[in-house]
Amino acid sequence: MHKPQWTKNLHHLFPTALFAFQLKDYAQLNQQLLNTIYQLKQLDRGYAASNVLGWHSKSNLFELEELQPFKALIDAAVLEVAQAVGYGDILIKPANCWANVNSKYASNKIHDHANCLFSGVYYVKMPKDSGNLMFYDPRSAKAFYKPLVSNFTAYTADAVAHAAEEGLLLIFPSWLKHGVEPNLSDEDRISISFNYVF
Repeated sequence: MHKPQWTKNLHHLFPTALFAFQLKDYAQLNQQLLNTIYQLKQLDRGYAASNVLGWHSKSNLFELEELQPFKALIDAAVLEVAQAVGYGDILIKPANCWANVNSKYASNKIHDHANCLFSGVYYVKMPKDSGNLMFYDPRSAKAFYKPLVSNFTAYTADAVAHAAEEGLLLIFPSWLKHGVEPNLSDEDRISISFNYVF
């Protein structure tokens, strides 16, 4: 009878948390957000930021009276995330919030959000083929010496695509690099992004 040479355990060191909240009954909320975003877009040329060919609103959306119910929803979700990762009862507050409107071929460059704790995005309008949210491995040293990959896994992939869908709220650490693929649909891709600090 053959005796095994060892016992094996697998430990995941320094995992990166991505929290996904799928809202229920989001249609009315999204319609209200759409109306507000398009009104803002008519009044403001927008900013470049990470957008390529897209529109980025001012970063004061959480100050608007009509967005207070949405802000309360995000506040609650961020607090739940902070407690889940072990930050306990620290005081967390929003730093900024803005809308992105990506028309055909628009995208968002790879970027992170410096000097923030949590960042996130809420999807308001997501036509088919309007671009995935891409997350990139933050461990730059991993690329120094790398063999050919025969099977892409959580250990070998350099990037992970997350499908965008209406009513979905994603929250992640602000240092995690991310970007948005080009919108290949004929309709606008609309999302709201935000940062929180402590």
